[in-house]
Amino acid sequence: MNKQEEEIDISIRIGNSFDWNLVTPGRTYNFRMHRGDTIDSLKKIFIECFDESISSELKKYNIYNNRIIPLHDDNIINDAFSDPNMSRLDIIDENEYLFYAITL
Repeated sequence: MNKQEEEIDISIRIGNSFDWNLVTPGRTYNFRMHRGDTIDSLKKIFIECFDESISSELKKYNIYNNRIIPLHDDNIINDAFSDPNMSRLDIIDENEYLFYAITL
């Protein structure tokens, strides 16, 4: 199987918030995605976890990998890993499944 077609569990942790009552820093959201899915598609699914009334604020969040390197919308999830051929278990062992949502 092509690595980009492999399903993988991804977590996004909120790094900071424009309003602590609406978006709680430190809270983590879990998703099952394909390694070849774009960061833009991950971000859209993340935004769907919240009330539609704050979606414009959530679109201002940037997604970072576990090493706090920014990921662009056209990057794929596999780009976030230190080794794109890394196994699912190694990704978990290295905490590379954890992404951060940070707004500036």
